[in-house]
Amino acid sequence: MRDVQASKLPEECRMGPGALMSCERNPTIGGSPTMPSLVSVVIPTYNKPDYLEDAVDSVFGQTYSRLECIVIDDGSTDHTGQVVEKLSKKYSWLKTARKVNGGPSSARNMGLRLSSGEFVSFLDSDDVLLPDKIERQVDFLIAHPEVGLVHSDYLIVSESLQPLAGFAAEMPREMDPLDALSYRNWFNPLVALLRRTAINQIGEFDEGLDRAEDWDYWIRCAKATRVSYLAGRVALYRQHGGQISGDYARMKRACIQVAKKHFRENGKKLRAALAGVELTYARHLWKKRETLASLEALLKLGFQYRFGLHAGNVRRQREISTRSQLKPL
Repeated sequence: MRDVQASKLPEECRMGPGALMSCERNPTIGGSPTMPSLVSVVIPTYNKPDYLEDAVDSVFGQTYSRLECIVIDDGSTDHTGQVVEKLSKKYSWLKTARKVNGGPSSARNMGLRLSSGEFVSFLDSDDVLLPDKIERQVDFLIAHPEVGLVHSDYLIVSESLQPLAGFAAEMPREMDPLDALSYRNWFNPLVALLRRTAINQIGEFDEGLDRAEDWDYWIRCAKATRVSYLAGRVALYRQHGGQISGDYARMKRACIQVAKKHFRENGKKLRAALAGVELTYARHLWKKRETLASLEALLKLGFQYRFGLHAGNVRRQREISTRSQLKPL
């Protein structure tokens, strides 16, 4: 990952604390020169001192240069604060804030309130953006003004950032995004870019969810704006033992909460969403070789199918579940 040192930047890019990085490419839109759109990258962090620098370096290593990067320390109890201070010296234009621990939703919301970009990208502090992520997705949104959110693919990597597998995040083309999202969450926050006008319409992340808050947000996006897919890998999703997504039982409870929140009034979509949650959980248990627990989850899944989930939806769920699988490198 390219590490952009402040001393190597042109003089006009060296600014005071809290300023944005603005060494422009001077593109043209509509035939006339214009300043590139400002992009805000929000990085919530909680007790991830060993990974945070990689995340911030990847932001300032982007080929798109008119960026502001905002790190929100969500009440870390280790030496994360020292790493944030180090990064503030390394990048004098880095914006930082610290808050009482409240979870990723509240940290992202604080970042949103402090941001001023026309476009917003979210990056968890243990993950990394590939260098052309912002440039490619900004160009797409500028070319498609009707789209409020664009998302792309990513690489799954080891703790040391060694590639393990690719993840194709395209939703089924024949399905409306809201219908597809009623079955499952298709992409992580790190591969999305949102238009500020869409965020203003959708609102902030739901702080009542301690997991699956991104799935909830994408569903809300699909209800309010057009969601599109741009092929190609734009980020690295790091695997390590401290990931909150590793708590599948807690994640399952949150996903059920999201499903009921959005589809309570639509029995068909609600049954499909709950079946998708149960199927994902059963697969996780099977991989962990917890055979009895996996079979119990499958029996519950069958119970849900028996009481109202039509055969066509069962088949579609199976097809959807295999469309966006890990791709061996």
